[in-house]
Amino acid sequence: MREKTTLRVGVLGCGMISADHFAAWANCQGAEVVAVCDPMADRAKARAEQFGIPAFYDSPEAMMAAESLDLTDIITPRETHAAMVRLAARHGIHALSEKPLCPTLAEAAALVAEVGGTIRVMVNENWRYRAYFRKIAEWLQAGRLGTITLARMALWRSSMLERAEDGKIHALTRQAFLAREERVLIAESLIHEIDVMRALFGELDVLACSTGRACAGIVGEDSATLLLRTGYGLTMTIDGVMTAAGHDTRAPDRLEIAGTRCSVVLEGAVLKLIGAEQETLVYDEAVVRQDCFNASIQHFVDEVKSGGPCWTSAEDQLGSLRVMEDAYRLAGHA
Repeated sequence: MREKTTLRVGVLGCGMISADHFAAWANCQGAEVVAVCDPMADRAKARAEQFGIPAFYDSPEAMMAAESLDLTDIITPRETHAAMVRLAARHGIHALSEKPLCPTLAEAAALVAEVGGTIRVMVNENWRYRAYFRKIAEWLQAGRLGTITLARMALWRSSMLERAEDGKIHALTRQAFLAREERVLIAESLIHEIDVMRALFGELDVLACSTGRACAGIVGEDSATLLLRTGYGLTMTIDGVMTAAGHDTRAPDRLEIAGTRCSVVLEGAVLKLIGAEQETLVYDEAVVRQDCFNASIQHFVDEVKSGGPCWTSAEDQLGSLRVMEDAYRLAGHA
Protein backbone atom coordinates (compact mmCIF):
# COMPACT_ATOMS: atom_id res chain seq x y z
CA MET A 1 0.00 0.00 0.00
CA ARG A 2 1.25 3.48 -0.88
CA GLU A 3 2.24 5.46 2.20
CA LYS A 4 0.36 8.68 2.84
CA THR A 5 3.64 10.55 2.70
CA THR A 6 4.28 9.37 -0.86
CA LEU A 7 3.73 12.23 -3.30
CA ARG A 8 1.68 11.64 -6.44
CA VAL A 9 3.49 12.59 -9.65
CA GLY A 10 2.24 13.24 -13.18
CA VAL A 11 4.77 13.38 -16.02
CA LEU A 12 4.19 15.66 -19.01
CA GLY A 13 6.03 14.54 -22.15
CA CYS A 14 7.09 11.05 -23.20
CA GLY A 15 9.84 11.76 -25.72
CA MET A 16 13.32 10.28 -25.82
CA ILE A 17 14.77 12.09 -22.80
CA SER A 18 11.79 11.03 -20.69
CA ALA A 19 13.26 7.53 -20.28
CA ASP A 20 15.96 8.98 -18.01
CA HIS A 21 13.30 10.79 -15.99
CA PHE A 22 11.08 7.72 -15.63
CA ALA A 23 14.08 5.62 -14.53
CA ALA A 24 14.90 8.26 -11.91
CA TRP A 25 11.31 8.39 -10.64
CA ALA A 26 11.31 4.60 -10.35
CA ASN A 27 14.29 4.91 -7.96
CA CYS A 28 12.92 7.91 -6.07
CA GLN A 29 12.04 7.66 -2.40
CA GLY A 30 8.85 9.40 -1.28
CA ALA A 31 7.16 9.87 -4.65
CA GLU A 32 5.37 7.74 -7.21
CA VAL A 33 4.44 8.43 -10.84
CA VAL A 34 0.71 7.72 -11.15
CA ALA A 35 0.02 9.23 -14.58
CA VAL A 36 1.78 10.23 -17.80
CA CYS A 37 0.70 12.56 -20.57
CA ASP A 38 1.74 13.16 -24.17
CA PRO A 39 -0.20 14.64 -27.12
CA MET A 40 0.59 11.35 -28.89
CA ALA A 41 -1.57 8.98 -26.87
CA ASP A 42 0.20 5.88 -28.15
CA ARG A 43 3.52 7.24 -26.88
CA ALA A 44 2.01 7.98 -23.47
CA LYS A 45 0.52 4.49 -23.37
CA ALA A 46 3.87 2.91 -24.26
CA ARG A 47 5.71 4.75 -21.46
CA ALA A 48 2.96 3.87 -18.98
CA GLU A 49 3.23 0.19 -19.88
CA GLN A 50 7.05 0.27 -19.86
CA PHE A 51 7.24 1.67 -16.33
CA GLY A 52 4.08 0.17 -14.83
CA ILE A 53 2.21 3.47 -14.49
CA PRO A 54 -1.55 3.10 -14.06
CA ALA A 55 -2.90 6.02 -16.13
CA PHE A 56 -2.06 7.85 -19.34
CA TYR A 57 -3.53 10.96 -20.98
CA ASP A 58 -3.15 13.12 -24.09
CA SER A 59 -4.35 16.28 -22.29
CA PRO A 60 -2.35 17.97 -19.47
CA GLU A 61 -5.50 19.68 -18.18
CA ALA A 62 -7.36 16.37 -18.01
CA MET A 63 -4.50 14.67 -16.16
CA MET A 64 -4.16 17.44 -13.59
CA ALA A 65 -7.91 17.65 -13.06
CA ALA A 66 -8.34 13.91 -12.55
CA GLU A 67 -5.30 12.64 -10.69
CA SER A 68 -4.98 14.70 -7.43
CA LEU A 69 -1.30 15.28 -8.17
CA ASP A 70 1.27 16.71 -5.77
CA LEU A 71 4.05 17.11 -8.36
CA THR A 72 4.46 17.31 -12.11
CA ASP A 73 7.57 16.70 -14.19
CA ILE A 74 7.55 18.84 -17.36
CA ILE A 75 9.53 17.27 -20.22
CA THR A 76 7.82 19.12 -23.06
CA PRO A 77 9.42 21.44 -25.69
CA ARG A 78 11.00 24.58 -24.23
CA GLU A 79 8.38 26.94 -25.69
CA THR A 80 5.63 25.11 -23.75
CA HIS A 81 7.28 25.15 -20.31
CA ALA A 82 5.72 28.43 -19.15
CA ALA A 83 2.19 27.32 -20.05
CA MET A 84 2.67 23.99 -18.29
CA VAL A 85 4.01 25.68 -15.13
CA ARG A 86 1.08 28.10 -15.12
CA LEU A 87 -1.34 25.19 -15.52
CA ALA A 88 0.33 23.38 -12.63
CA ALA A 89 0.10 26.52 -10.49
CA ARG A 90 -3.65 26.79 -11.15
CA HIS A 91 -4.01 23.26 -9.82
CA GLY A 92 -1.64 23.80 -6.87
CA ILE A 93 0.85 21.24 -8.21
CA HIS A 94 4.58 21.76 -7.62
CA ALA A 95 6.52 21.70 -10.89
CA LEU A 96 9.88 20.33 -12.02
CA SER A 97 10.68 21.73 -15.48
CA GLU A 98 13.27 20.59 -17.99
CA LYS A 99 15.81 23.24 -18.94
CA PRO A 100 15.62 25.95 -20.00
CA LEU A 101 12.71 27.22 -17.92
CA CYS A 102 11.70 29.39 -20.90
CA PRO A 103 13.24 30.20 -24.30
CA THR A 104 14.19 33.73 -23.17
CA LEU A 105 15.17 35.49 -19.96
CA ALA A 106 12.23 37.92 -20.25
CA GLU A 107 9.70 35.07 -20.43
CA ALA A 108 11.29 33.26 -17.49
CA ALA A 109 11.43 36.39 -15.33
CA ALA A 110 7.76 37.09 -16.07
CA LEU A 111 6.85 33.50 -15.16
CA VAL A 112 8.76 33.61 -11.88
CA ALA A 113 7.12 36.91 -10.95
CA GLU A 114 3.65 35.60 -11.82
CA VAL A 115 3.85 32.23 -10.09
CA GLY A 116 5.72 33.62 -7.08
CA GLY A 117 5.35 31.37 -4.05
CA THR A 118 2.09 29.71 -5.08
CA ILE A 119 3.95 26.49 -5.96
CA ARG A 120 7.55 25.27 -5.85
CA VAL A 121 9.21 25.44 -9.27
CA MET A 122 12.56 23.75 -9.86
CA VAL A 123 14.48 23.50 -13.15
CA ASN A 124 16.04 20.13 -13.88
CA GLU A 125 19.57 21.51 -14.44
CA ASN A 126 20.92 18.14 -13.45
CA TRP A 127 24.44 18.38 -14.89
CA ARG A 128 25.67 20.18 -11.79
CA TYR A 129 24.62 17.03 -9.88
CA ARG A 130 27.08 14.87 -11.85
CA ALA A 131 29.48 13.04 -9.57
CA TYR A 132 32.68 14.47 -11.02
CA PHE A 133 31.41 18.05 -10.79
CA ARG A 134 30.37 17.46 -7.19
CA LYS A 135 33.87 16.13 -6.47
CA ILE A 136 35.45 19.21 -8.08
CA ALA A 137 33.21 21.39 -5.91
CA GLU A 138 34.48 19.51 -2.83
CA TRP A 139 38.09 20.14 -3.86
CA LEU A 140 37.39 23.83 -4.45
CA GLN A 141 35.63 24.24 -1.12
CA ALA A 142 38.48 22.47 0.68
CA GLY A 143 41.00 24.86 -0.88
CA ARG A 144 43.03 22.07 -2.46
CA LEU A 145 43.61 24.06 -5.67
CA GLY A 146 44.89 27.20 -3.98
CA THR A 147 44.04 30.35 -5.93
CA ILE A 148 42.08 29.65 -9.12
CA THR A 149 43.70 31.48 -12.03
CA LEU A 150 41.82 30.24 -15.12
CA ALA A 151 39.11 27.77 -16.13
CA ARG A 152 37.89 26.45 -19.44
CA MET A 153 35.12 24.03 -20.38
CA ALA A 154 34.48 22.46 -23.77
CA LEU A 155 31.74 20.35 -25.34
CA TRP A 156 32.89 18.96 -28.69
CA ARG A 157 30.53 16.61 -30.54
CA SER A 158 29.77 15.34 -34.05
CA SER A 159 26.01 15.38 -33.54
CA MET A 160 25.27 17.83 -36.40
CA LEU A 161 27.29 15.90 -39.01
CA GLU A 162 25.69 13.43 -41.40
CA ARG A 163 26.19 9.82 -40.35
CA ALA A 164 28.17 7.70 -42.78
CA GLU A 165 25.78 4.75 -42.49
CA ASP A 166 22.53 6.52 -43.39
CA GLY A 167 23.24 10.19 -44.15
CA LYS A 168 21.05 11.33 -41.25
CA ILE A 169 22.03 13.95 -38.67
CA HIS A 170 22.07 12.42 -35.20
CA ALA A 171 20.92 15.50 -33.28
CA LEU A 172 17.93 15.98 -35.60
CA THR A 173 16.85 12.35 -35.34
CA ARG A 174 16.68 12.84 -31.55
CA GLN A 175 15.27 16.39 -31.52
CA ALA A 176 13.77 17.26 -34.89
CA PHE A 177 12.56 20.66 -33.62
CA LEU A 178 16.17 21.92 -33.52
CA ALA A 179 16.14 22.27 -37.30
CA ARG A 180 13.84 25.30 -37.13
CA GLU A 181 15.18 26.90 -33.92
CA GLU A 182 17.09 30.18 -34.23
CA ARG A 183 18.88 29.35 -30.98
CA VAL A 184 20.45 25.91 -30.92
CA LEU A 185 23.82 25.15 -29.31
CA ILE A 186 23.88 27.69 -26.48
CA ALA A 187 20.17 27.44 -25.60
CA GLU A 188 19.89 23.67 -25.87
CA SER A 189 23.32 22.37 -24.82
CA LEU A 190 25.75 24.99 -23.47
CA ILE A 191 23.11 26.15 -20.99
CA HIS A 192 24.30 23.06 -19.05
CA GLU A 193 27.93 24.17 -19.10
CA ILE A 194 26.93 27.71 -18.10
CA ASP A 195 25.00 26.30 -15.15
CA VAL A 196 27.89 24.07 -14.05
CA MET A 197 30.37 26.96 -14.12
CA ARG A 198 27.94 29.12 -12.13
CA ALA A 199 27.54 26.32 -9.58
CA LEU A 200 31.32 25.96 -9.23
CA PHE A 201 32.44 29.61 -9.39
CA GLY A 202 29.44 31.92 -8.89
CA GLU A 203 27.64 34.39 -11.11
CA LEU A 204 29.19 35.18 -14.50
CA ASP A 205 29.39 38.17 -16.82
CA VAL A 206 29.83 37.65 -20.56
CA LEU A 207 32.74 39.63 -22.00
CA ALA A 208 32.44 38.34 -25.57
CA CYS A 209 30.77 35.63 -27.63
CA SER A 210 31.20 34.34 -31.17
CA THR A 211 28.96 31.78 -32.89
CA GLY A 212 28.98 29.91 -36.18
CA ARG A 213 27.00 27.42 -38.26
CA ALA A 214 28.38 24.65 -40.46
CA CYS A 215 25.32 22.36 -40.68
CA ALA A 216 23.01 23.33 -43.55
CA GLY A 217 20.12 21.46 -41.93
CA ILE A 218 19.57 24.05 -39.17
CA VAL A 219 19.05 27.80 -38.99
CA GLY A 220 20.66 28.34 -35.58
CA GLU A 221 24.25 28.08 -34.38
CA ASP A 222 26.19 24.83 -34.05
CA SER A 223 29.42 26.32 -32.65
CA ALA A 224 30.04 28.98 -30.01
CA THR A 225 32.76 30.39 -27.78
CA LEU A 226 31.97 32.43 -24.66
CA LEU A 227 34.48 34.53 -22.75
CA LEU A 228 33.31 35.02 -19.17
CA ARG A 229 34.43 36.56 -15.89
CA THR A 230 33.22 36.33 -12.31
CA GLY A 231 32.60 39.36 -10.11
CA TYR A 232 35.85 38.60 -8.26
CA GLY A 233 37.93 38.60 -11.46
CA LEU A 234 38.28 34.93 -12.50
CA THR A 235 38.31 34.58 -16.29
CA MET A 236 36.99 31.46 -18.01
CA THR A 237 35.85 30.22 -21.40
CA ILE A 238 33.08 27.89 -22.50
CA ASP A 239 33.15 26.57 -26.04
CA GLY A 240 31.11 24.04 -27.93
CA VAL A 241 30.80 22.59 -31.40
CA MET A 242 28.42 20.03 -32.87
CA THR A 243 30.34 19.46 -36.14
CA ALA A 244 33.62 18.03 -34.81
CA ALA A 245 34.51 14.97 -36.90
CA GLY A 246 36.04 12.12 -34.94
CA HIS A 247 34.23 13.04 -31.73
CA ASP A 248 31.26 11.07 -30.40
CA THR A 249 27.76 12.35 -31.01
CA ARG A 250 27.21 12.56 -27.25
CA ALA A 251 30.77 13.12 -26.02
CA PRO A 252 31.02 14.43 -22.44
CA ASP A 253 32.63 17.68 -21.33
CA ARG A 254 36.30 18.50 -21.02
CA LEU A 255 37.03 20.82 -18.08
CA GLU A 256 40.34 22.30 -16.97
CA ILE A 257 40.86 24.46 -13.91
CA ALA A 258 44.24 26.08 -13.22
CA GLY A 259 45.19 26.61 -9.58
CA THR A 260 48.32 27.84 -7.84
CA ARG A 261 48.52 24.69 -5.71
CA CYS A 262 46.75 22.05 -7.80
CA SER A 263 44.98 21.97 -11.13
CA VAL A 264 42.07 19.86 -12.38
CA VAL A 265 41.61 18.03 -15.68
CA LEU A 266 38.36 16.24 -16.53
CA GLU A 267 38.27 14.35 -19.82
CA GLY A 268 36.45 11.23 -20.92
CA ALA A 269 34.95 10.81 -17.44
CA VAL A 270 38.46 10.63 -15.94
CA LEU A 271 39.03 13.28 -13.28
CA LYS A 272 42.58 14.21 -12.27
CA LEU A 273 43.94 16.44 -9.54
CA ILE A 274 47.54 17.34 -10.42
CA GLY A 275 50.23 19.49 -8.84
CA ALA A 276 51.03 19.47 -5.10
CA GLU A 277 48.66 16.49 -4.77
CA GLN A 278 47.92 13.72 -7.24
CA GLU A 279 44.56 11.99 -7.46
CA THR A 280 42.78 10.21 -10.31
CA LEU A 281 39.14 9.16 -10.28
CA VAL A 282 37.60 7.14 -13.12
CA TYR A 283 33.84 7.32 -13.63
CA ASP A 284 31.39 5.35 -15.75
CA GLU A 285 29.78 8.08 -17.89
CA ALA A 286 26.54 6.13 -18.34
CA VAL A 287 26.20 5.72 -14.57
CA VAL A 288 27.08 9.38 -13.97
CA ARG A 289 24.44 10.44 -16.50
CA GLN A 290 21.59 8.45 -14.95
CA ASP A 291 22.69 9.24 -11.40
CA CYS A 292 22.42 12.98 -12.05
CA PHE A 293 18.78 12.51 -13.04
CA ASN A 294 18.27 10.39 -9.93
CA ALA A 295 19.88 13.01 -7.70
CA SER A 296 18.05 16.02 -9.08
CA ILE A 297 14.64 14.37 -8.94
CA GLN A 298 15.24 13.06 -5.42
CA HIS A 299 16.35 16.56 -4.39
CA PHE A 300 13.12 18.04 -5.78
CA VAL A 301 10.99 15.59 -3.82
CA ASP A 302 12.98 16.06 -0.62
CA GLU A 303 12.82 19.86 -0.75
CA VAL A 304 9.11 19.94 -1.54
CA LYS A 305 8.52 17.74 1.49
CA SER A 306 10.82 19.69 3.80
CA GLY A 307 10.06 23.17 2.49
CA GLY A 308 13.78 23.74 1.96
CA PRO A 309 15.35 25.63 -0.97
CA CYS A 310 15.77 23.88 -4.32
CA TRP A 311 19.38 24.06 -5.51
CA THR A 312 18.27 24.66 -9.10
CA SER A 313 15.18 26.75 -8.43
CA ALA A 314 13.40 28.77 -11.11
CA GLU A 315 14.94 31.88 -9.57
CA ASP A 316 18.43 30.38 -9.86
CA GLN A 317 17.80 29.54 -13.53
CA LEU A 318 17.47 33.26 -14.25
CA GLY A 319 21.24 33.56 -13.72
CA SER A 320 21.99 31.07 -16.50
CA LEU A 321 19.40 32.62 -18.82
CA ARG A 322 20.96 36.05 -18.29
CA VAL A 323 24.32 34.64 -19.43
CA MET A 324 22.63 33.01 -22.42
CA GLU A 325 20.90 36.25 -23.45
CA ASP A 326 24.10 38.28 -23.11
CA ALA A 327 26.00 35.71 -25.16
CA TYR A 328 23.50 35.84 -28.00
CA ARG A 329 23.43 39.64 -27.90
CA LEU A 330 27.21 39.94 -28.04
CA ALA A 331 27.33 37.40 -30.88
CA GLY A 332 24.98 39.61 -32.89
CA HIS A 333 21.84 37.48 -32.58
CA ALA A 334 18.49 39.24 -32.19
